[in-house]
Amino acid sequence: MIHIPVQILSNASEFERYIHDCALSLRHQDGVGDKYQMTVNVAVYEPVSAGTADRLKALAIEGFAVNLIELYRTCGYGEKQNLIWNNYTKKLAVPFEAFITMNPDMVLMPDVVDKLHTTFTTSRSRANIVEARQFPIENPPRAFDAATLEVNWCSGACILLSAAFFERCKGFDEAIYLYCEDVDLSWRAWLDGGQCLYRYDAVVAHMTHGLFEARYNTHSVPTHESCMALSHLILTWKYFSADEALLASKMKLFWDNQGFARHTKEAAFADFETIKPRIQRYTTAHPRIELLDLGLYSGMRPNLI
Repeated sequence: MIHIPVQILSNASEFERYIHDCALSLRHQDGVGDKYQMTVNVAVYEPVSAGTADRLKALAIEGFAVNLIELYRTCGYGEKQNLIWNNYTKKLAVPFEAFITMNPDMVLMPDVVDKLHTTFTTSRSRANIVEARQFPIENPPRAFDAATLEVNWCSGACILLSAAFFERCKGFDEAIYLYCEDVDLSWRAWLDGGQCLYRYDAVVAHMTHGLFEARYNTHSVPTHESCMALSHLILTWKYFSADEALLASKMKLFWDNQGFARHTKEAAFADFETIKPRIQRYTTAHPRIELLDLGLYSGMRPNLI
């Protein structure tokens, strides 16, 4: 059987609301127990109820293992995912070539894992990341080639990653606290010589927008803008600072953007100055690495729906 580990990071609220349905949809994937062996590592960073934890663990069957990991550490999303990888997933006894990272508020259609892994294997080791399509709203709408599946960048909401690539690039950039760690990983996938692919017919329901708006956290907008602004500055410095004129043009985009409040951008810039010394800078350009506006890393197309 093909072994595919899955990493899911969850806070207490997400754990109570979504984790059982999410894990159940993984257990119901085509080929589990026959073609595929799955190990689901669910990491929580807040106390969760014993009842929900027991319901989650009870989903384990032959070919489908569930591990609940307590990860009580204050750090960003990428650093937490790296901790799961380094301390648990990469130490699994059964070997594997690719693994999945995904959000807990997702329900997968039954063919998603098979489609992602088939795309990975048929790429002949060129695919570093293969992304599933989010329903009802792609976040953001993807610009992709329907024939080659090459995409502008892969959202980290539900992706299959080459284990070899993830090791080579040392995982997510831990300087990024939240948002755009997936943009950065996609850009490094290209610099690594690999591909970012979008399997647009592998559909996952993502409970955040559109039909699921009522569940959306109304306090998330200020947090979202603050993290987006800081991540944008990190990417600007990381990939465009080798050329002073190019850096100046990208910083002008940041300050000229009217969609984010000036005080949010100023606070993000102050935070950026404190972490700038530990950001690794790249001098190698890539035609797909682009920054068009604050939070806009490629041209987009209208949503498929």
